[in-house]
Amino acid sequence: MSRELTVTGGAHGLAVSLEELEEGARVLEVAGRDVAETAVLVGATAVEPALALAGVIAPVEYVTAEAAVLDCARDAVGVSARVLATAEATRAAVGLYREGEQAAEALFDVAATSVGVTIGASVPTAALAVGLLTPLLLPRLPVLGAPATAALVGLGLGLGQEVDELLVHAPGLVPFVAEGFDGLVIGLGRGTPALGTWLRWRSGRLGVPYPPRTQQEALQVVIAATEGIALDESDQDVRVVPHVVTGVRAPRSVADLVDDSGPTSGGSRVRVVGVPRAEGSWTWVVDVPGTQSFDPRAGENPWDLTSNVLLAAGEQTLTMRAVTRALTDAQRRTGSGGRSRVLLGGRSQGGLTAAALAADPHFRRRFRVTHVVTAGAPVAGLDVPDDVSVLSLEHTEDPVAGLDGADNSDREDWVTVERRVADLLGPDDGATDAHATELYAQTARLVDESDDPSLAAWRAGADAFLDGEGGDPVVIDYAVERVPAGSAAVAGSVP
Repeated sequence: MSRELTVTGGAHGLAVSLEELEEGARVLEVAGRDVAETAVLVGATAVEPALALAGVIAPVEYVTAEAAVLDCARDAVGVSARVLATAEATRAAVGLYREGEQAAEALFDVAATSVGVTIGASVPTAALAVGLLTPLLLPRLPVLGAPATAALVGLGLGLGQEVDELLVHAPGLVPFVAEGFDGLVIGLGRGTPALGTWLRWRSGRLGVPYPPRTQQEALQVVIAATEGIALDESDQDVRVVPHVVTGVRAPRSVADLVDDSGPTSGGSRVRVVGVPRAEGSWTWVVDVPGTQSFDPRAGENPWDLTSNVLLAAGEQTLTMRAVTRALTDAQRRTGSGGRSRVLLGGRSQGGLTAAALAADPHFRRRFRVTHVVTAGAPVAGLDVPDDVSVLSLEHTEDPVAGLDGADNSDREDWVTVERRVADLLGPDDGATDAHATELYAQTARLVDESDDPSLAAWRAGADAFLDGEGGDPVVIDYAVERVPAGSAAVAGSVP
């Protein structure tokens, strides 16, 4: 705990502590065996012929020496046994802790999935049809007339506000429901057999497992089911247009990376900041914007629900392609290329996209990604490699951060900062207000001020991006637009 922050992972996290205990057990085992070997050597001197011959000359001294040698050997055997026992007990304790942690995670997963199945199977067919069609029909509600539209929207907003306020006091519901999403999809198919048959058929066409066994597989089932209708950008491309920005300083803190008014923020655009270093290299900071549209149909703005679902399902997205093109263009303009260090960052969908790029081996082959900073992003399910240092900021009450249904990896190169912000919310605020950029900027400032050893180590490792040194930064904002694949609009894009 560091003031208002709870810090897990990092150089002083639990995983590192467990690894240190295991290393300590190994060292103890080696020492115990060495002492045992010494005991054998000491004991062997008791039967040395020279010592026995000395006994003929000085029998009293011989007996005393024999007793001393045997006592020493016996004591060494005892020390060896205790050291080896301590090593084995330490190793066993670490193993039991890990097994217990895995068992608890498995129990949580089974419970969440079971609840999801029960809820899904109990949904009436009519209610299910309304739930599936509403997101697609909502943009066309005006055709129903102003009174009907206002009534439906008002009902939805009222229910949403009730849930939003409830989640402030029960933040654990979101990760529990998210973890059980596979069960919900299974349950819906069981409760409405025709839907289950259709889901199996649509999934089979794309090679997606059905029934799903994980949240990611469940999302893949949803994507397969809605192909050509919603959550589908397969026939699209992105147009990426650069806009050079001047008068921007280099980042000097974690807050600079998170705050919407910070030097690395491009607002609704991808911002790439390159800083030339004295030794001739460059450092690059890429800020990825968050969600800007919740329409489930892929429109012109790619920072939308479609990209969110595709990212959570482990799919490649056009937003990832856009960031790749933007960084490629910026490095080409400066001639820096090569293996310049890159930090990827973003809040919400921006953080999810940043982590997905860091987990993508093809992207890492092109760019030397060394650091990732996320705020309010559900990134636990992404396989970011150990040589990428991650800093994740999450508010306990933020439902978006809990959508992955799991805790972030507790390892030396991944530091997670959790902060409770319920006391900072107003009486009419809901859990979604805990997702506000202003609150995450405050949390980032606390990270900058914290003396927690894991945070101090992370900041030291990211010093090349935050030390404020180097030449004048090159800053380019990239406007990104989703366009039909092969259209003339792509021609005006950076390659």
